[in-house]
Amino acid sequence: MPATKFGSAASLLAAALALGSTSAVLAQEPPLEAQASRTANFDIASQPLAQALTAFGRQSGVQIAVDTAAVAGKTSGAVSGTMTVEQALRQLLAGSGLTYQFTSANAVTVAGAAPGPGSSAVQLDPVRVQASAPPPQAEIGNLPPPFAGGQVARGGKVGLLGNRDFMDTPFSETTYTERYIQDQQARTLTDVLAGDPTVRLGWPNGNVFDDRAMIRGIFVTNPNYGLGGLYGIVPGQADTTGVERVEVFRGPSAFLNGALPSAVGGTINLVPKRATSEPITQASALYLSDAQLGGTVDIGRRFGPDQSVGLRANATYTSGDTAVNNQTAERLALTLGFDFRSDATRIDGDIGYLRRDVGAFQGSIFLAAGVQLPAPPYAARSSYQPWERLQADDLYGALRFEHDIAPWLTGFIKVGAKRANISTIFLNQNIVNYSGNTTTLSAGNFLQNTEVLSAETGLRGIFNTGPIKHEAALVGDYMKTQIWSFNNPLTIPTSSSIYNPTFIAAPSLFGLRNNAPLTSDSILSSIGLVDALSAADDRIQLIVGARAQRLQNANYSAVTGLPTSGNDKSVVSPSASFVVKPTKEFMFYGNYIQALQPGPVAGPGTTNAGQTFAPFVTTQFELGAKVDFGTLAATLSAFQITIPSAFTDLSTNTFVVDGQQRNRGLEFVVFGEPLPGLKLLGGFTLLEAIQTTTAGGLNNGKVAVGTAPFQFSLGADWDTPFAKGFGVMGRVVYNGQVYLNAANTQAAPPWTRFDAGLRYTFEGPQHKPLTVRANVINLFDANYWVATTAFFAQNQPRTFMLSLTADF
Repeated sequence: MPATKFGSAASLLAAALALGSTSAVLAQEPPLEAQASRTANFDIASQPLAQALTAFGRQSGVQIAVDTAAVAGKTSGAVSGTMTVEQALRQLLAGSGLTYQFTSANAVTVAGAAPGPGSSAVQLDPVRVQASAPPPQAEIGNLPPPFAGGQVARGGKVGLLGNRDFMDTPFSETTYTERYIQDQQARTLTDVLAGDPTVRLGWPNGNVFDDRAMIRGIFVTNPNYGLGGLYGIVPGQADTTGVERVEVFRGPSAFLNGALPSAVGGTINLVPKRATSEPITQASALYLSDAQLGGTVDIGRRFGPDQSVGLRANATYTSGDTAVNNQTAERLALTLGFDFRSDATRIDGDIGYLRRDVGAFQGSIFLAAGVQLPAPPYAARSSYQPWERLQADDLYGALRFEHDIAPWLTGFIKVGAKRANISTIFLNQNIVNYSGNTTTLSAGNFLQNTEVLSAETGLRGIFNTGPIKHEAALVGDYMKTQIWSFNNPLTIPTSSSIYNPTFIAAPSLFGLRNNAPLTSDSILSSIGLVDALSAADDRIQLIVGARAQRLQNANYSAVTGLPTSGNDKSVVSPSASFVVKPTKEFMFYGNYIQALQPGPVAGPGTTNAGQTFAPFVTTQFELGAKVDFGTLAATLSAFQITIPSAFTDLSTNTFVVDGQQRNRGLEFVVFGEPLPGLKLLGGFTLLEAIQTTTAGGLNNGKVAVGTAPFQFSLGADWDTPFAKGFGVMGRVVYNGQVYLNAANTQAAPPWTRFDAGLRYTFEGPQHKPLTVRANVINLFDANYWVATTAFFAQNQPRTFMLSLTADF
């Protein structure tokens, strides 16, 4: 996009913000010396007192420590209007018999007159300590609080709009919390998303290439995953070490998050852990079947007279035999997070390292043309060769800077980078008959190195013009990705079976190329301008904006090093959305998003691996409704997305783009704690993904490859009332039939999986908690095919996970 367009966009926002500064009613007053006398706008409904105090902390910017026994079973009063923090707290606690005490300028403790011996004071939300609360337009230190039950948060980052409550967001999203991640014993992003009713995973477990996921019937891969809002720098197979939250955003997001490699189905953002007001020293011993042992360490501290500097270090190591025969896995993850807070400036940064080494890793299985897919083999009995191997390491980091130019205006800069290396020895099996016999489709030693530089900068402000509140932002982003890749083909004739595999000697790698040439170079850049206009106490919201995008990419020959193809395309993409709240509990929303997306890339193992196709424009229409009853919430959304139809042609093992794909669907997500101690999380997706305008009209109207017409999941987590500290979990996941070819003549059948778990928390030495967790994935050891594209893989067998976590 020409620089003049980018410059004009910047001038427009600068003029708007300048006008707002002269005539607007500022959204936030300058910080006062004591939080107790600071004025804020409150809107807290009568509800369970613990939840009301969480809302109070979010709206006031004050850290809340509460005596859990004292607030149990109590209901808050309603608080509404502009008043001091102390006045609001008095109203909230009126009639409860509780007392409060400001322990510092930005912290308050709520307790009963005489706490019982079994009571304990816990902080609501891991709030970051800082000299004063950040303004509402800031991102750093402004995480939305957890929703009832603590498994998901009330909101998350919505691209250039910043952090928003889910009831103010005209899109569908779910934010999984640290508590959910820990109770599920989720080691990888794949584990976190295993129960999401709108997501299906492309690989069965964490011992494969990446965390590819299917959202709204469209592939989303790791380059579209963010770390603290910076995209492209997440490791090739994301580990949850050092991750506090996982934010899942559904639908095209190029307007919100900038030009990404392929963010049509949605995006996922990982929120790094930060040091909290209380010191953290936690260690866990881990066991995973069959014989994987390891542990984790989590240490957090704050420093300085006002605790303005924080450090959070995390480490995980596991090694041993997995639940799949002949498979071994070793994983080392290290992260270090840093943050600094002052009255007007906030800085945080992260650095991480991830190393993986998987023997007999589970790669792709293909199906010969005209053959019906046979029944899956026993999941624990691998048909993969013992010498197949995946080795990968990722070094990544990010630095973010925020400064409040004025109480209503914040500027920010983010920079991140990643260097990733991967090496595999693979053999792609090709099923040639219904009896499950296989031959070699392709084999090789695949090498790939990736370097990414990602940056974002902009302004975000909140101001009023008369009765209208504006939340405006001007954001520019840049992502440069270079890929060096090469496949050393191996000639390995085999005649085997998925039921009774024949294992052969490992091939010799002598004389093979051990470095990879540059095969792809891309630069994605954009500037986005948005204004969220609100009226009637935010009950009516209109969000309008546009993003100027430029996508540049070049492909190079792995043999000659010369350019083979490339693209340079620019477009201005508009977006409009709305929120209407008839009552505080109900909201209706709609959105229209149009965005330029890079073309799909042929994956490893295909004959044209690494080829990048031409960019395309995608369009989404979405209408939805949300409810928030305080203890239970839900989102219902209907959407339509149009994209090019891309799949692997099994007859030639070539990745192709043929015609257009139109995805129409209905999503339902529910979460919360409808009864004390009982937490629910689940929903369903109905999807009609149809091929249109295919070559010669041959496959028009047929179901798109890899998409399921129906998927469902429901998880329940119960803190039992009869045994203090004892919890029970259960989950069911269903996935419908998936077609493996464009002609819809080959399909993978539907499947159902059950998971379960137990946990027990008790008091250990020095009155610190000890927690034992036991989880089972695939409780009944079901066998099924995992298919989200033309190729597929064996599912994860029954896997036991056991951990002992201690706080010191």
